[in-house]
Amino acid sequence: MRQGTSISLKQIAESTNLSITTISRVLRDNGEVSSDTRKRVLDAAKKMRYRPNMLVQGIQTGKTRTMGVVVPPYDSYWTSVLCGIHDALTEADHVYINVWCPYTGSDHSYIDLLQEQLHRLIDRRVDGFILWAHLAPLYNENLIKDLEARDLPVVTIDHELSFADCVETDEWLGATLAAEHLLELGHKHIAHLGWDSFYKWAHLRRTFFEQAIEKSGKASCLTITCKEDEDVEGAAKTLLSANPRPTAIFACSDRVAKMIYAVAGQMGLKIPGDLSVIGFADLEFSQWMQPSLTTIRQNGREMGKVAAKTLVERSCSNNRDIPPRRIQIKCEIIKRASTAVAPKNN
Repeated sequence: MRQGTSISLKQIAESTNLSITTISRVLRDNGEVSSDTRKRVLDAAKKMRYRPNMLVQGIQTGKTRTMGVVVPPYDSYWTSVLCGIHDALTEADHVYINVWCPYTGSDHSYIDLLQEQLHRLIDRRVDGFILWAHLAPLYNENLIKDLEARDLPVVTIDHELSFADCVETDEWLGATLAAEHLLELGHKHIAHLGWDSFYKWAHLRRTFFEQAIEKSGKASCLTITCKEDEDVEGAAKTLLSANPRPTAIFACSDRVAKMIYAVAGQMGLKIPGDLSVIGFADLEFSQWMQPSLTTIRQNGREMGKVAAKTLVERSCSNNRDIPPRRIQIKCEIIKRASTAVAPKNN
C-alpha cells in the first residue's frame, strides 16, 4: 500500500475493520468512541503515516486555518512581531502566508502592488489578515472598501481602520516616560523629531510627548516632522541650529535617533554632554551605538502574539457583530548612556 498524504479514511477503515464514520470521529476528535477503538484507529493512522487533507477540510468547513500576514521583517522590532505571530498561530494550529510590498511613497503603483498582494492571499482563501502600520499611507478608499467587503477579520498593528481590530503600543505611556526622563534630568529646551501624522503611532507619540512637556510647566518643546528618511538630516540641523538650541531630542524612532547622532557629530556636538537623545523601539543596534541609546522598549513579540490571538478569536467566533477592539501593549524605558543631566547653561 502506498503511504503518505494519499492515505484515505476508507483505507484506514479497511485496515481496522471499522466504519469510515468511526475513523472520522477519532481523527477529527468529534464524537464519543471507546478508548480501545480510539487506540486502534490512531495506531493504524500512525503506521500508515496518515495526514489530514486540509484542502478538503477547508471546503467542508469554510475555514482553511491559514492567515494572511502583510508584515515584512523590516527591522529587529518587526522581526520580533513576526516571531510572536508565528508562535501564537502555531499554538492555535494555524499557519500563515507572509507577503509584503516595497513602499517609498504614496504613488499609485504601490497601491496597486499592495492590492495585488492582498488579492493573492484572498485567492488562497486565507481566514483573515494582519496588516502593519507602514502601509497606512496606502490605505486608500477603494482598497479599504475592497477589504471591508470581503467580510474577513482584519487586525492592524499600530494603525486603526474602522472595521478592524487594532493592537498598538501604549503611546501615552511611552511618550510620557520619555518626557519625564528628560525633565528629571533638568532639560528645559527640548525638541521632538517625528514623522508626519499619516502614521497614527507617530501622531500619538508626538501629541502625548508635547502634552507631557507642556503639563510640567518646566520646559518647552520644539517639534519638526518629516515625510521621508531623506528629510531627517535637514530637520535635525534645523533643530540643532535653533536659538535657544535644544539640549535634548526625543526621536520618534531609534532609526531617527541614529541619524540625529550623525548630524550632531557633524556639528561638533557631543552626546550626551551637549545633547541628550532618546529613541523609541529598542532596536537591536541601539545598545551598540556610541554612546548606547536611551530608548523606549516596545514588546514586539507580545504585540505579534496578541495580534494573532485576536485574529484567530475573531475568525473562529460566531458573533462577528462585536465592535472592533483596540488593545494596547505596555512599553518601558531603557536608560543608557545617551541621556544625561542638562548642561549648566541650559
